[in-house]
Amino acid sequence: MTAPPRAERILALLDCLGEGEGSARDLLRRLGLPEQQLRSVQRDLRTLCDRGLLERSPAGRYRRPVRAVSLNPVEALAVYSAARMLYHHAAEYNEHYLRAMEKLSRQLPDRARRVAVLANEAYRARPNGEASRTFELAAQAWLEGRVLRCAYHSLQKVTPVELAIYFIELSPQNRQAYAIGVNRLKEGGRPFVYRLSRMREAALLADRCEIPEDFHPLQFLANAWGIMPGEPVRVELFFSPQVRDRVRETHLGQSAEIRVLASGHTRVVLTVGGWKELLPWVLGWGGEVEVLEPPALREAVAQAHAAGARVYGAS
Repeated sequence: MTAPPRAERILALLDCLGEGEGSARDLLRRLGLPEQQLRSVQRDLRTLCDRGLLERSPAGRYRRPVRAVSLNPVEALAVYSAARMLYHHAAEYNEHYLRAMEKLSRQLPDRARRVAVLANEAYRARPNGEASRTFELAAQAWLEGRVLRCAYHSLQKVTPVELAIYFIELSPQNRQAYAIGVNRLKEGGRPFVYRLSRMREAALLADRCEIPEDFHPLQFLANAWGIMPGEPVRVELFFSPQVRDRVRETHLGQSAEIRVLASGHTRVVLTVGGWKELLPWVLGWGGEVEVLEPPALREAVAQAHAAGARVYGAS
């Protein structure tokens, strides 16, 4: 490979560090330069630091100087929360995710930025595998209006999918990413929900796809407890007095009916798109809640508690 002129290399270094921070070796890799160019890159970085265009951390990482921002405390907390959510959501390392977190981190005041930068360093150590690549392809398919092909590994079977993605959503329950769209290999043309971590052998097709103008993503998920829509089901729960305050603190949706009875119990009525996503949440309350409706959810909870009792030898 022919080495680029120094001026061109310096501009490329500044461009790279406009999207995040990195060591000299990181930058060598990002620029696609050979190993023998490492000393030249290090010399360029020292020059840029001397000119005040870059700063070097004690750990040997370079970055653009942090500019003053005009976020008020609540705005700063919102940006910080977004960076932390990215960190918790991404189980595998992805360079694009890291750059996004670094961009968010640079906007934060010192105290919040310190935590965010430490999280970015920890994120760098995560493994990089197929899930990261799948997420990249799914994002590209959605934003470019192209079809994503994959083998979808559900809990029951493996299904070929050619997916026109309408939107990508994170579940508020498990922080997993899901693609909502139409599998053109399946009859009916109805949108379904596909978990990205269950996609294998993903590939981007040249075929274009359009999102129907009358499709509204928020309406599609309007009655979902997490990410799965379905036929509305009425759920009635009866919480013990011991958890009254915890129930009051829990966000149950705007349509939830919550009433504290004279006995101290709390009666909650929800309407959700199917009860199966609700099951782990109900079980998390242990014996502090009784399911009154629907009968199928009540039976599922009873069976789960009975199985747990057998595991621990309880009568």
